[in-house]
Amino acid sequence: MKKQMLMLAAALFLCAGVHAYNPPVGGENFYALTNPDMIMGGASATGGAFLNIVPSSICFNPALSGIEQRSIVDLSGTLFFNTDKVDFTGDADEGAGFGFQAGTIIPTRYYVFAATAQGLFADFNTLNLRDSFTVHGGISKEIIEDVLYVGMNLYGGVFMGSGADFTVGADFGALYFFDENIGFLKKPRMGFALLNVGKPLSGYEIYGYRDGDGVKNDSTYPSILTPRASFAATLFDSQNFDGAFSVDLSFPTFQNLVCDVSFATTFFKMMTLSSSYQLNMRELTEGSNAAVLPSIGLSFHFVFSSNKLKDEWAQSELVPSLAWQKLYKDIHALSFGAKVNLGMADKSAPEIILWDEE
Repeated sequence: MKKQMLMLAAALFLCAGVHAYNPPVGGENFYALTNPDMIMGGASATGGAFLNIVPSSICFNPALSGIEQRSIVDLSGTLFFNTDKVDFTGDADEGAGFGFQAGTIIPTRYYVFAATAQGLFADFNTLNLRDSFTVHGGISKEIIEDVLYVGMNLYGGVFMGSGADFTVGADFGALYFFDENIGFLKKPRMGFALLNVGKPLSGYEIYGYRDGDGVKNDSTYPSILTPRASFAATLFDSQNFDGAFSVDLSFPTFQNLVCDVSFATTFFKMMTLSSSYQLNMRELTEGSNAAVLPSIGLSFHFVFSSNKLKDEWAQSELVPSLAWQKLYKDIHALSFGAKVNLGMADKSAPEIILWDEE
């Protein structure tokens, strides 16, 4: 009898969760809006088409930072422009908003530590994610050399202003590299993550865009318990021109399907052109008018040297990025930022000396 009561309680809990799933438009994209690399395809459990890792990458798979051998510092910001204000129930709409992100990745002998902080101020009626500040801190490790990496995050954050709330939880992830090519697909890899295991942000008093009408949201976001799976590979490579893609499937609260696809090309190893598309089945079926979100972005790769530094620090890399995306209704996001890879990556095999050599 006790077992049956527990099963009934679990069923009622799941039914309540299904009824309550109604996040605001853009709620599942919450951690991708403040960084250009995330907007143009890096919001992926495999790090996007070309495995471009920045501190914000840990929000989509905490294992991604495990591949880094160099310290990274990253800073970015996003401006939002609302070109078609929509009033719901007499509430005036905002014309502009902004967000920012700052983070770092620090490799050590045994683990790789990563942290990223995000502030988002998006108070639009058609993209009402309110004002918030969140911090992610992660740890990752290589389990099988050049093959398997695992990681986890702890995170916390707050809503600011009226109806203040908080979030706290953990993320878990793994990244796997195949030993061989799969047909014409080169350097294939897969990523798996279980995200938002904890208390999400609550938005009980906000309104969202649903087919031209304001609808009060009764759900939390980003959605609790979101599994994510990703596959990425290089399609073609040459001396001066490469192309790659990534595909992600996520299942927010096991009640929705979100598909992210990105494609990127590099030119002369110095410039990368990227584009990504997102299909959110829940938003598409509810008529949010922009369930497919296109983006486009550019990043550049510069190497700078200094003879005054030690050998391992004598050469570093600067990677500035710029991305644009049309969001819901007529809200446009313009994101810009730069990361600095400090020092040089160790690409040479260790040298073994059997006896003293002159």
